[in-house]
Amino acid sequence: MSTLSKRASVFSLLRTQWRQWFFNWLDRRSPHRQHHSLTLKNLYIFPTRKGFMFLLFVTVLWFLGTNYQNNLILALTFLLISLFIVSILHTFANLAGLDITLKGAANAFAGENVKFFFAIENTSRRDSNGIALRWQETLLDASRCDNEQKTTLSISVPLEAKRRGHLRPKRLLVESEYPLGLLRCWTWLNFDAHALVYPQPIELPLGSTAITDEKGDGEHPARGGEDFSAFHEYVPGDPIKHIAWKLYARDRGLFTKEFSQNISRELWLDYFHVGSNDVEQKLSALCFWALQFSAKDENFGLLLPGEKVAPNKGENHKARVLEALASFEAGYE
Repeated sequence: MSTLSKRASVFSLLRTQWRQWFFNWLDRRSPHRQHHSLTLKNLYIFPTRKGFMFLLFVTVLWFLGTNYQNNLILALTFLLISLFIVSILHTFANLAGLDITLKGAANAFAGENVKFFFAIENTSRRDSNGIALRWQETLLDASRCDNEQKTTLSISVPLEAKRRGHLRPKRLLVESEYPLGLLRCWTWLNFDAHALVYPQPIELPLGSTAITDEKGDGEHPARGGEDFSAFHEYVPGDPIKHIAWKLYARDRGLFTKEFSQNISRELWLDYFHVGSNDVEQKLSALCFWALQFSAKDENFGLLLPGEKVAPNKGENHKARVLEALASFEAGYE
């Protein structure tokens, strides 16, 4: 290994150790929570590359003015230094006074971008411009916004969902180089952020998915159909057309009509009937067919090692099936 390569390796190691120490120290100062306020305690400021070039230019001017005793060059030098000092205050004040609150996240499929939603409240008496937000581990472009004084805006920050399961992002970077780009003010925030990533839908052939009842009568009551069954309290996601408006008009509460039908064969998505030996491919195939059956308003159930979702249909049932697929652990086999 050449001397240059050894120096690069040593520099990379030192940089990694420094970042690890810094983030450990930062986590002690900024624990996980739903809400963060940007103040003097958690904001950091440092010159950008343009800022260092600016300081180098000012230094050259100062040497020229001193050597040649040129008052005009010295006056320009002092003016530029004053401008740099004033920009420190404005760059810091641009982020100070912001309150950032995590509002939630939208679940997504593997391979898509998960959107985390934040509310940014500007409690100061000045506008905040050029605000950029991005997650620590993302390669996506930062989400940018401007926030007027005494107002609250909503913004989404995406993160790549590389695999299914529970997605818990690391730290959120909030930064700004406003107004002149000479300095960068930033902070790292820890949020209790969580999203569910469903398997990526892949079309694979299924084995036998229809199971006849063991008693041999071939009759299974299932939700749906045309026969009225009962009333149940309204749950978000229930079809609007099934709401019992007459009961609601009589101040009896908000209820949904439940209909049923008898089916002779139950439709199941069986983990062991998928034509693949790979766990993730099996889950992706089950996800694909679950979406297909839901689009056709079919009654279907899900069979996984260690878990069973009874046959049903509707948006709530689809969400329950997708959640079971996303949370499945291969260790159950």
